[in-house]
Amino acid sequence: MQFCTECGGALNLFESNDENVCWNCVRKKDAVSPQPVPVPVIQPDDDDLSEAILYHENNMLVLKAKEGWILWSGPDTGQVTLDVIMKRAQKIHTIRKKRHNNKN
Repeated sequence: MQFCTECGGALNLFESNDENVCWNCVRKKDAVSPQPVPVPVIQPDDDDLSEAILYHENNMLVLKAKEGWILWSGPDTGQVTLDVIMKRAQKIHTIRKKRHNNKN
């Protein structure tokens, strides 16, 4: 007679089990083991600002796109959240990209 390596219970004699684990333990493992979560595929965005450069010039903070467009600027003395800067820069980048595409 064979016994389950997990719980020690007797294995069913009429079924073949290569792992020597009873069906109750197999079901418990399946229920407990986390299912793999599909990773969302990130599509490249036309308005991607990951290559934009933030620099300091004449007491101003300036965000410039890789195309050379100034997307945002503000005084270096005030406080502005990064979320506000990115939203405004995204809008400006989208508008300038459309104008550039319409021009060509």
